[in-house]
Amino acid sequence: MNNRMTTFTPQKTYLLIGLALIAQYLVSALASNLIFMPYADPEKLQNLVKIISPTGFLLLMYVPRVIGVIVFWLIARIVPFERKAGSKIGFGSIMQLFFIMYAVSSVFNAIGTGIKMLSPADAASQTDQLSDIIATGNIGGFVIVLMLAPIFEEIVFRKLILDRVSKYGEANAILFSAICFGLFHENLSQSLYTFCIGLALGYVYIKTRNVFITMLMHFTYNLLGTSVMYVLPMMNKGNVSPLLVGVIALIAINTLALNVLGIIFLVNWIRKKKFVTDDTSENCIKKKDVFKTIYLRPTVIIFFAMCLFSIVSELLNIRLF
Repeated sequence: MNNRMTTFTPQKTYLLIGLALIAQYLVSALASNLIFMPYADPEKLQNLVKIISPTGFLLLMYVPRVIGVIVFWLIARIVPFERKAGSKIGFGSIMQLFFIMYAVSSVFNAIGTGIKMLSPADAASQTDQLSDIIATGNIGGFVIVLMLAPIFEEIVFRKLILDRVSKYGEANAILFSAICFGLFHENLSQSLYTFCIGLALGYVYIKTRNVFITMLMHFTYNLLGTSVMYVLPMMNKGNVSPLLVGVIALIAINTLALNVLGIIFLVNWIRKKKFVTDDTSENCIKKKDVFKTIYLRPTVIIFFAMCLFSIVSELLNIRLF
């Protein structure tokens, strides 16, 4: 271990990761406001979509994210990390973990959606607007949503974060990264199920140290979810054909099968104690010190507070801008 790594305590590492998360959040929000503030009115937003096309609009939506990822990397790279080879984990285990991720996230998605339906939030949320744009039938926009989010999110929340904090305990690192990933989505219905996704993808990354595997899992999950966003609005517009009904039936059967398999695999993994992490190295944070070392860092508290404020604001339909 080099001298630079020995000078970085767990407190300093989590402090800088928290700072990187704050910077990413603020820079992305600022860039998004600068780009979209002139189009806050729904009619103006629709005109913008018509001018630059749905695909162009979705690409524009990702510009703030790209800037945010770059800012995050510039800060996170200060924290040294030791390249670690992944352990052997078979394709079958990865598939089982995908099913588990899908089933558990489905449950929490239903809980989050149910709570959101009871809130006074507007029906026309950002997610709803995104669904409408995807449902225009433009396959380019569909592919953009599928491809770009997994790339950016896996780089930040798995590659950059886990590489730097896992040396202080893999279980702690997975949990921290999953919480940050969930909160980053800034709305309750998404935050709950993306937390579950973060746990599964974090575990797979820790085991494989291969971000391309988690990108593929994330991409596949988005494909299954976004396909519903792409198809259902067509039925609402009266575009009901035997083919469309068949596609929806196939999606429903596939969803049911994934959930059933996921629950079966989850029970099996828990029963056989197959969820194993390495938390025995000399650098691991002691259990009694985990909360204060990780979650009481000022920057981590500030990041969590900003995200929670956004979640509550959306639930209560409070708009600052």
